[in-house]
Amino acid sequence: MNARLLAAVGSLLLAASFANAQSVITLQDTAEDGKYTIQTSVNGVGVLTYYTEENWFVSMSTTTYLFLYENGYIHDDDVKGLTTLKMPDGSSTKSASFVIRKLKVGDKVMITDIPAFVIKKQTVPLLIGSSTFTSLGDVAREGNRIIIGDLESVESLADVVDPVDSLRLAAQACLDAEDYPGAASCFSSLQEKGALNMLTQYQYAVVLNLLGRDKENIAVSEDWLASNSGKSLTMDYWIHNGLGAAYARLKDNEKAIESYEKAALTYYQLFNTSEKGIKAGNFHDENLGATLYRLGRLYAAEGKVQKTESRCSLAARCGYQPAIDFCNQYKIKY
Repeated sequence: MNARLLAAVGSLLLAASFANAQSVITLQDTAEDGKYTIQTSVNGVGVLTYYTEENWFVSMSTTTYLFLYENGYIHDDDVKGLTTLKMPDGSSTKSASFVIRKLKVGDKVMITDIPAFVIKKQTVPLLIGSSTFTSLGDVAREGNRIIIGDLESVESLADVVDPVDSLRLAAQACLDAEDYPGAASCFSSLQEKGALNMLTQYQYAVVLNLLGRDKENIAVSEDWLASNSGKSLTMDYWIHNGLGAAYARLKDNEKAIESYEKAALTYYQLFNTSEKGIKAGNFHDENLGATLYRLGRLYAAEGKVQKTESRCSLAARCGYQPAIDFCNQYKIKY
């Protein structure tokens, strides 16, 4: 398997959408000799990428890999196991190998199903070398530009790239018009295409949160959780939080408490914290504070004093002012 993966680096599949027969990839200078930044996205997510003239494979830092994996942009099926890599300086290192389904470089070039490797000591998020482009045909370097020409016979990606851009524009138009169901539909289509970037992922989460607060649209959030829970902690938090608000307005305190508790637990995971960490003063966040305070007030309505004090004191420790005022008023230690 290792040999096949390494061999595949030299035979990358290219698909591109071109207005003419050439594509120009612009490199930005960095402080390091021989290295440049280059505009890329990995499976629809923009990633800071360095380019080097060395004969380098596609490699990713551990931090970037874990972020993409934990947020659902790299899946279990993409992971291929451990392999031994020979570095350009002649040394060898053990590396986790995986497949990037879509590596978009610049505005035009899309490389699909490209083998990539996680380098433990690598500090830059993504690093690609000159060998990445050797299979693309006629490639020339002119200053800070990589020029790819003679691509008239390459398969067009218009059906992949153009609808994504159109959906993003349509989603923004729906948001501007406060048409949240329409925006949710656009974001859902982007998700199906694997094209939710960091901005649209956040926008989708907020939209589902808003829909969850509407009695008639609670099912939208519940259905999303049923199919996607665990794929994105950010979205899980916003949706659980929205459902908590929706159930509270419907006077269904049991479900509201359950949703807010799940929202809080998700937030702990998202920021690698805990109740212990908050009590120790190591974490301050008003979003989490607001969730915990609403949870405390719900427990108060249910007559559960100990849980009321526990959640409200945590909310105060997060720096949420209404919780601080509440704790001071009722002499709750925080």
